[in-house]
Amino acid sequence: MEKIGIIVDSGTDLPINMIEKNNIKVVPLRIIIDGKEYEEGSIPEDFLIEKLEKSKISTSLPKPDSIISAYEDLISEGIKKIITFNISSKLSGTFNLFRLTANTIKEKYPDVIIENIDTKNISIGAGFFPYYTLKMIEEGKSFDEIVKWCNANVNKSKVFFAVPTLKYLSKGGRIGKVSAKIGEMLNIKPIISINDDGIYYTVSKVKGFKRAFDKVFEEFNKFVGNRKNIAAVYISGSSKEIQKIQKDFVEKIENLEHTLEVVMGKVSSTLLVHSGPDLFGIGVLVLE
Repeated sequence: MEKIGIIVDSGTDLPINMIEKNNIKVVPLRIIIDGKEYEEGSIPEDFLIEKLEKSKISTSLPKPDSIISAYEDLISEGIKKIITFNISSKLSGTFNLFRLTANTIKEKYPDVIIENIDTKNISIGAGFFPYYTLKMIEEGKSFDEIVKWCNANVNKSKVFFAVPTLKYLSKGGRIGKVSAKIGEMLNIKPIISINDDGIYYTVSKVKGFKRAFDKVFEEFNKFVGNRKNIAAVYISGSSKEIQKIQKDFVEKIENLEHTLEVVMGKVSSTLLVHSGPDLFGIGVLVLE
């Protein structure tokens, strides 16, 4: 079996137990709160949520040195074949940064092979690729087979998110302030996904957040059809209500005939900055 290394950025939202079990290298994105910089994972979610209302918050790319360190950590372990996975290059410059640092590494270590995968997705929609890559490694698939599969199946992963409020999207410049204000007044909840080019788009709009949960589930089913799949239910925040909703939908999806596995987790802090707490989403990777 080939020794294959995996590096991801923290925006891919791989389940923590999967990371710890397989020693995947995770390079943190950064969050800037009132001019002070934090790496993803270094601050509690509750602290960030508390700061969302009154602080000036933005997100930033990983430090190049952190990416280089991740490459070199794997190389020091005797791994010469590395695959990296990043959130969509149309939403972040992270993929480009990984690619550029890979060129530096390949010059320094000519016998190292690096493939950089642009997942054209976000959160667990991007995370499904390293997740499934681990399964392919366990099955004995070769490096070349895995890279070919990932590139050929990029558009078979999808996420559908229901955003509870439009104010954080507006604050981050993702939508206009006027549109956000009107949407809030009318209690409009957009269902957001990523298109095949890796760009945000609004799938539909519904009135009321409870209706939005069902609409996310409906869009998930529409995308999946009768195809075998791995699914995920992701949230932000820790309110009892959103946790119950997450568990309820995990059970609903587990009962579907064509779903082979359901994972659950939370979205990254960098995504929470733009969505706020109580985001709800369902992700899926179609396997046929």
